[in-house]
Amino acid sequence: MKKWALTTVAAGLLVVSLAACGSGSKKDESTGDKKQVLTVIENAELPTMDISQATDVVSFSAISQVMEGLYEFADDSTSAPAIAKEVVTPTNDGKTYTINLREDAKWSNGDPVTANDFVYSWKRTVDPKTGSEYAYLFDGFENYKAISKGEKPAADLGVKAVDDHTLEINLEYPIPYLSSLLAKPTFYPLNEKFVEEKGKEYGTNSDNMIYNGAFTLSDWDGTSITWKYLKNDQFRAADKVKLDEVDVQVSKEIGTNVNLFKAGDTDIAPIKGEYVDQELDNPELVKRIYPSTSYLQYNTENKVFANKNARNAITKLINSDQIAKNILKDGSMAIETFVPKGIANQETGKDFAEEAGQLMKTDVEGGKKLWEDAKKELGVDSAEVTLLTSDIDTAKKMAEYIQGLLTENLKGLKVTISSVPFKNRLDQMSKGDFDVVLAGWAATYADPYDFLQLFRTGGEQNYGKFSNEEYDKLLTESATTYATENEKRWNTLLDAQKVLMDNSPVTPLYQASEAFLVNDRVEGLVYRAIGAPYYKNVSLK
Repeated sequence: MKKWALTTVAAGLLVVSLAACGSGSKKDESTGDKKQVLTVIENAELPTMDISQATDVVSFSAISQVMEGLYEFADDSTSAPAIAKEVVTPTNDGKTYTINLREDAKWSNGDPVTANDFVYSWKRTVDPKTGSEYAYLFDGFENYKAISKGEKPAADLGVKAVDDHTLEINLEYPIPYLSSLLAKPTFYPLNEKFVEEKGKEYGTNSDNMIYNGAFTLSDWDGTSITWKYLKNDQFRAADKVKLDEVDVQVSKEIGTNVNLFKAGDTDIAPIKGEYVDQELDNPELVKRIYPSTSYLQYNTENKVFANKNARNAITKLINSDQIAKNILKDGSMAIETFVPKGIANQETGKDFAEEAGQLMKTDVEGGKKLWEDAKKELGVDSAEVTLLTSDIDTAKKMAEYIQGLLTENLKGLKVTISSVPFKNRLDQMSKGDFDVVLAGWAATYADPYDFLQLFRTGGEQNYGKFSNEEYDKLLTESATTYATENEKRWNTLLDAQKVLMDNSPVTPLYQASEAFLVNDRVEGLVYRAIGAPYYKNVSLK
């Protein structure tokens, strides 16, 4: 049923397997044995460990280390079996999946992982009382729509435990990318007894967690800027996990990251901008290019950005090539559409972004004219808006660039920057508490729908409250009417993106890349096109 694949620009995996240098070990105080300890820098605090509440890359990365689902992402970003014995082919015209589970999967308290753990987890996520922003990923499961509207109970979701080790999924219509979805942390299991005992405290700190993955989480109180992953002896494949411990430290200053790496105080350090330029000849530099879009999102309930011309005026000012080459200088690429390069139609091999063509083009004079039109329509001579951003180096730098570009070219517009911690930015976005926000989206599965669904009317992550009847109709047709008609579905999504770009509820800025300094003693580290690296596959020499 897999219709889309990642193109080479995104699918090129990066495996760090270099010559040994340094020990990467310290002694276990209780036994005196040497331990393998990986040290990692993260660029933001960890917001949550509740899989039903997680929406960000930091949370998903952490959850991926300590939890495991039916499937996981292979090195080439395809789905591979994890707790499931195999990646199954659906029956019933693509609407039924019967998945057999391994019998050796355990929770960290020794309980077996059963099919009911998945049933409980998924029904908890789709229950409107949970308030999960990722509940929409279950769209297409039997009764999900009615559950999301409060018309049916979460208990009616189309999933059931046939027995302890057999899970059955029933869909209302085929979902071509379901196998990719099932590898996401949102679809991981939960231990019902433990979660119900913890209630609202579940996932808020490492003491209120239970695990079924390669590691357990330690020393995280919900706000910590350091935490640890400790090897989980109850993990079904614990004998294959080489690392005893992963020490994580939050650092938002790229210069600090470089200094820590050069001093030997960390094994993996994310870097950006001119620091990437400086390290181009360093064999320890690793780059990851993946399907992702960094963009401005407008709150269409804001008086200024309710105006289409005001939004389009800003889009016309943006020179994505200049941003990538002169501002970021880290391998990021220019973007001409909202859906980035790297997502292809497996049947034709065509890249979605390339087939869409250039849907945004820099036109400063045209932007100025649209702004003047917008002011007339709004009945104002001047306006003031606040640009919300995270307080990390690159976000603040980009915000300052946008601020200067807008105030220089859009007469009468004052832009104030609000830089807040990553967790606060996510919270303000989800509440719609912003005028315009600097945001980003990376592919969670290899399908253009993953990006386009962000702006459907009433969508959980449509933070700017954009609504367009034609756009909604096209998305619905792609997901239902043409679910099994590849060419029609593809063309419908291309049409939907044209509507999106014409209305500019967002302004694409660039297709992001990531760069890391990785100690050459690190082996087996893979940066895939989708998802976080799995430290369970890493070893140190």
